[in-house]
Amino acid sequence: MNESEKARFRDKLKTLLSEIEEYLEKSKDSAEAVSPDKGLGRLSRMEAMQDQQMVLELRRRRKRRKLEVINALTRLENDTFGRCIFCGGEISQDRLDAFPEVQTCVSCA
Repeated sequence: MNESEKARFRDKLKTLLSEIEEYLEKSKDSAEAVSPDKGLGRLSRMEAMQDQQMVLELRRRRKRRKLEVINALTRLENDTFGRCIFCGGEISQDRLDAFPEVQTCVSCA
């Protein structure tokens, strides 16, 4: 992988990282526990709790992806980016364009 490709992926990963961090910051309030407000009916409270659980799951997935992006940035610095962690083969350019944080080739995925 040449330096211009590395720079392109570095920029893409940093943009992705900032988007994830922005989402995590914005969704912080939605993930808080639903208070037993007397104004809410039973179904409304259940819906609020269900919405809260969905936000918590999305946040969990984004936090995991954030770690994968940070790991990919580290691999870029160590010159192991674009190589499958299992077989050592090259990960296709299309796969990296779609998911720059990916660690495996299509065969090993």
